[in-house]
Amino acid sequence: MSKDYGKRIKRAANLMSRSMDAYAARYGLTGTQMSIIDFLGESQDHTQRDIEMEFDIRPSTTTKILQRMEASGLVAAKRDPKDSRQRIIVPTAKARGLQKAVRAYIDNQQKAMERQFDQCDLAAFDRVLAYFIALNSDDSTQTRKESRS
Repeated sequence: MSKDYGKRIKRAANLMSRSMDAYAARYGLTGTQMSIIDFLGESQDHTQRDIEMEFDIRPSTTTKILQRMEASGLVAAKRDPKDSRQRIIVPTAKARGLQKAVRAYIDNQQKAMERQFDQCDLAAFDRVLAYFIALNSDDSTQTRKESRS
């Protein structure tokens, strides 16, 4: 019997999102906001475009998320001096105060996977996910469309 891997990935992603949202709600956040806070904490001077690329979300969606985060006092935006079309997104003190809890959740999820599976299994899992991402990315979709022409 063949499994529908796409459906299983979608279900797993939905369940992970719900779990993350439930944890994030304790801090008045959404799971997406939690992920962005974690991403912004990794290094300095991330632009809105960096966030779009990291999470593969559309510019309009990113704008809405960041506007809500600004209104909640989680991030501040400033124009990028190198490219005035871009905004640099900076976590506020409020967001930095939440980074430890955010990182703890993400680390616990990672450790649960590492306890359950050996490095060989995790490497294979990573290859499968990378394949699905590449197969379904906009660039791949465009390439498939062009090859049919």
